[in-house]
Amino acid sequence: MKKIMTDLIFGDGNTMNHVFRQFTMGAVAMAVMQAASAQVSVTNIVPMQIPGQGTEIRVMFNGLPPQPQAYQLEQPSRLVLDFDKAGQSLKQSTIPVATQEAQSVDVTSDAQRARLTVNLADAGAFTTRVEGNTFILKINAANTAAAPVAVPQTQGISNIGFQRGSAGEGQVVIDLMGSNTPVDVQQQGSKVVVRTLGSKLPAHLVRRLNANDFATPVATVDAQNEKGNGLITISTSGSYEYMAYQTDNRLTISLKRPEDKNPLKPKAANQYTGKKISLDFQDIEVRRVLQLLADFTDINMVAADSVQGNITLRLKDVPWDQALDIVLKTKNLDKRRNGSVIWIAPVAELIKAEEDEAKALEQSIKLAPIQTEYLKLSYAKVADIEKLITQSKTNNTNGGNNGGNNASDALLSSRGSISVDARTNTLIINDTSQNIDKIRKMVDLLDVEVKQVMVEARIVTAQTEFSRNLGINWGLARNNPSLSGGSNGSNVWGGDFSPKFDLGVDLGTASAGTFNFGLLKISDFMLDLELTALQSDGHGEVLSAPKVLTGDKQKAYILRGDQIPYQSWSAEGGTTTSFVDANLKLEVTPSITPDGKVQMELKIEKDTVGDLTAAGYLINTNEIQTNVLVGDGETVVLGGIFDDIKRSGYQKVPFLAELPVVGNLFKNNSKVSNQTELLIFVTPRIVNDSVSRNH
Repeated sequence: MKKIMTDLIFGDGNTMNHVFRQFTMGAVAMAVMQAASAQVSVTNIVPMQIPGQGTEIRVMFNGLPPQPQAYQLEQPSRLVLDFDKAGQSLKQSTIPVATQEAQSVDVTSDAQRARLTVNLADAGAFTTRVEGNTFILKINAANTAAAPVAVPQTQGISNIGFQRGSAGEGQVVIDLMGSNTPVDVQQQGSKVVVRTLGSKLPAHLVRRLNANDFATPVATVDAQNEKGNGLITISTSGSYEYMAYQTDNRLTISLKRPEDKNPLKPKAANQYTGKKISLDFQDIEVRRVLQLLADFTDINMVAADSVQGNITLRLKDVPWDQALDIVLKTKNLDKRRNGSVIWIAPVAELIKAEEDEAKALEQSIKLAPIQTEYLKLSYAKVADIEKLITQSKTNNTNGGNNGGNNASDALLSSRGSISVDARTNTLIINDTSQNIDKIRKMVDLLDVEVKQVMVEARIVTAQTEFSRNLGINWGLARNNPSLSGGSNGSNVWGGDFSPKFDLGVDLGTASAGTFNFGLLKISDFMLDLELTALQSDGHGEVLSAPKVLTGDKQKAYILRGDQIPYQSWSAEGGTTTSFVDANLKLEVTPSITPDGKVQMELKIEKDTVGDLTAAGYLINTNEIQTNVLVGDGETVVLGGIFDDIKRSGYQKVPFLAELPVVGNLFKNNSKVSNQTELLIFVTPRIVNDSVSRNH
């Protein structure tokens, strides 16, 4: 075991010199005097095995042995004895024991105490006695019960309560009459059972607490007496994890839901990740507990002089950082961490220290010299950056008046100023060097090149057969011609010679007047080939294919069209000519997501000139407005408006058409059915820097 740290500083000498400047030479001299005036010291340690009883370790002093403070640690199991105002003059720092109950004894000392750490084979009961100048530690064998010890304090339970924690955990809080009340906590399947050994529950506590309405793992808490012991049964609902810890006269059993193992889910701010530790102390000094945690974690802990008092702890497999928080919360303490050093002090003292530090920083800002810096921006606009900087200064000024943010959080100090030159896109900053560095760091993050997106749309009219096949046969397939043998032994090509490219998810073309969506993961060449085959076969027509290039989160549109004149007449103005627009318009606002996809706010309009009427030409309008998320290079298919036009005609010769059989020669029936669908294909592509520069 490594060298034990002092009560004041749990760290190395450098930490002491840098953190506690108040640690004056007088205190050092006092420590040296205490070491020099130690009344007794350990002169020898003799371990022995007593058959059937256990192990005895005899610690010999050169005077009357002082009464030690003893406590046990788990994982690994250790027994620690601290002899105050005692030294040691042993030549060995480790004494081998090699018995069934213990393995070795580590001996260390400092100016205030001598410490013996007995490394146990397993946790067990022990007794101590003094014979002359020899202190005798007896570690009982596993089958040997420890001698009963009279307990002067009152034992038992005074209250049982339930509360819901801030993270949704259920906490059963048990108030003990004495901190030395023996309590056994065990998990039994879906229940957690708490037994108070040797003491019954008062009659008014024998009842059931129903906690189903609190949305925690705890369902009910039943309290009863069983064979002279108090029995508290915590019933749960669903899976759970539990933890039990005792601080002074309060025992808390906390049950929570198991943590979500999803790596993408953000972790809670108060999640504890430290190595687990078990502690069982009765009325031990808080500074000693902090010292043990420092030894366990190899982290330097600095405790202020005002950290005083004793505490009773009973922790079982608790993360060390949570154990530290429990101790601090119980004693109204708090911590501040800087690297590998943790400073511990009362809450009021920490707040005052932080206020003094803020005042000192503010004073240093007032005295710091003012410098001038010119920052020329490449991509961002100086007006936007100036607004961000001045807004942060305003917010911190208002926050400071209301007790909010410190002045150190602002980009500009109270003495700083900023101006811009829009012609050269340059920021002119007058402030301290520290604040100028903050602004320069912010500019480096914001003044970056914005990615660009090329958005291409294809507007197609297709007959029902094509749109239905397109919907059913998505994917990419090609029927290759087959080679087979002819009757004369020669090879003959057979099968389908024409290549087929099918692309399909069912677009739902059977219903009229609907919009449907799908995704294609194919190249432009394959899509253009399919559309070309569509137009060549007479199954459809590519009306237009607009495309536009724009920046990330920048709105853009492209417009092409005609203005169709029409005349109107009125009694006041006579005949006037007006115009109506017949346009093709693609309007899009793309947003690139962190995972490389493109969120598009789309508006597509397609107007065509219709039939000529007495009032002028009809304008056939098609328009769609939507917001879709598409992968880079993927094609989203908007199954547009479905038209089903049916006409029927009937002609006949009167009287003759009504004759049976022969009448069919004198009449004519005609039926025409025309079904078309408007399909819109949209493909976004994130443009690489090299591509945008070349084009």
